[in-house]
Amino acid sequence: MRRLIRTTLSLAVLAALAAVMVSAAAAGNYAATSIVDGADTPPTVGVERELRILLLQHGVRPVDHGSVELIASLPGTDEAISVVATSVGGGEWLATVTFPTAGDWQLRILHSEFETPPASAFAVAPAGSTWLPAAASIAGLLLFAVAVIVVSRRWGGGAVATDPVSEPVRAG
Repeated sequence: MRRLIRTTLSLAVLAALAAVMVSAAAAGNYAATSIVDGADTPPTVGVERELRILLLQHGVRPVDHGSVELIASLPGTDEAISVVATSVGGGEWLATVTFPTAGDWQLRILHSEFETPPASAFAVAPAGSTWLPAAASIAGLLLFAVAVIVVSRRWGGGAVATDPVSEPVRAG
């Protein structure tokens, strides 16, 4: 009877150790990803954009080995892009992407060894639209400044009336 208890207890301990070891190994197989440069403004259709990607194992240790692929797809269409990224050190990778269509793309970063987060939305602007709002606002500001100068010279160009300086009163 004692032998059966010991054997059962030993098997339970071995099973528990195996579970702990498997979970520890699986926990080391995750890399947090983020785009650290190139995503501050939406890329434009047909214009090449360089994206700098950061991979950190558990969000701490830089990942510089293996291979990284950037996968982008446009929901509701057959549009999909796959780009291989190049390691530049310190956990940073470079991927050069040219999006063929405007819209809200789903962007996912895949690593050959580590699990990575699911895809996230990535907006792509239509061609020719990125400079137009900025140019229009600058042109409007310049027109307003010219109008203020013209109006002030035309109607406010006369001398400004001032109060005459009075003599100081002296106590006598």
